[in-house]
Amino acid sequence: MNKNTRKRIISALTLCAVSATTLMSAGCGKSEEDKIKVAVITKQDLSFWHDVQNGANDAGKELGVEVLYNQGSDVDYPGGDNDFNTQIEYINYAIDQGVDAIVIAPNAADAELNEAFGRAKSAGIDIININSRSHFDGISSFISSSDIDGGAVAARHASSAILGSTTIREGIAKLKGLNNERALAGVRDLGKGAIAIIGHTASTADNRINGFKAQATAQIKQQLAKDGYDLSRMNLTNEEEAALFLGFYVEGERCQTVDAAYDEAKRILNENPGCVCFYATNTNTTLGVCQAVEELGLADKVYVIGYNSDDQEIKYLKDHVLDGTVVQNPYTMGYVGVRYAYKLANGNGVAAAVDTGVTYIDNDNLNDDYVQLLIKPENY
Repeated sequence: MNKNTRKRIISALTLCAVSATTLMSAGCGKSEEDKIKVAVITKQDLSFWHDVQNGANDAGKELGVEVLYNQGSDVDYPGGDNDFNTQIEYINYAIDQGVDAIVIAPNAADAELNEAFGRAKSAGIDIININSRSHFDGISSFISSSDIDGGAVAARHASSAILGSTTIREGIAKLKGLNNERALAGVRDLGKGAIAIIGHTASTADNRINGFKAQATAQIKQQLAKDGYDLSRMNLTNEEEAALFLGFYVEGERCQTVDAAYDEAKRILNENPGCVCFYATNTNTTLGVCQAVEELGLADKVYVIGYNSDDQEIKYLKDHVLDGTVVQNPYTMGYVGVRYAYKLANGNGVAAAVDTGVTYIDNDNLNDDYVQLLIKPENY
């Protein structure tokens, strides 16, 4: 890739969904004696958050901002997606250090962090959310990908595996010629246990799962209509129609660790031999599912879609255990988070929300320049 191409790609990645004017305008900077300080607070010790840190640090270097990354506790990272107590320690430390802004991926959406956020706002500190959002009223901006869109993207790419499975094809064929009552019963039984899901424990899992289910169900309904069984002509209520597809989905317990996801995936696969697709909603659940699928020798039978692009996930992708993964843009979340903090500290406005987008990655596009930049920004 030549230098000009690389520059164009980096510009596209960094600016993302934000206009150049919104992102780059800066106002008057502070003096060296009054250097802007920004606390960046993330979650687990995963490559996703390392990329957030790299983006935050790069923006800090460009702007002369001091970045305090996960500082103020005895541990470098919270102990999982639900560890808000460690994040509170980080927030309190940031307040004591007199930071200008806090950029945080909150481990709690509701009241758990609100008291700490309130103390920060009372101290004149701006709060920016990245990746996940709290319900605190004083959030200046939310920088993240759409979790519903991410789930929908995963389902669209899984649809060929689901609809092309022998179970679904044979089941649809059996509906032909049946009266409405028997055909509806047939739809209920059509794909029983065909689609397995394991979500992580953070609130972001809800929308990733809801987006996946909604899109997968829409794809199945479209296929039924093509095959002569159009549910829209049945005068069903939304609740009645949704009930037809409940059996398609086997949703496991929410899992925080790789080991927990591995155990849960093995249980689901052993109890549901008709499973043709497995969807996992973050790095740890993806790794656990892949480990179980590989160990059970089901890589050729079960289509696995995950989330994020940890090195081990990419290895599973290359080994054809993982068929595809929905990748966010963590570098940009960290980068824009610090730039927005800088703008706010200088009295400038920022967008209330920024969608950093998702990209579906599989073996067909893994080596494309844009994908490589997305998963390994430090190489560019």
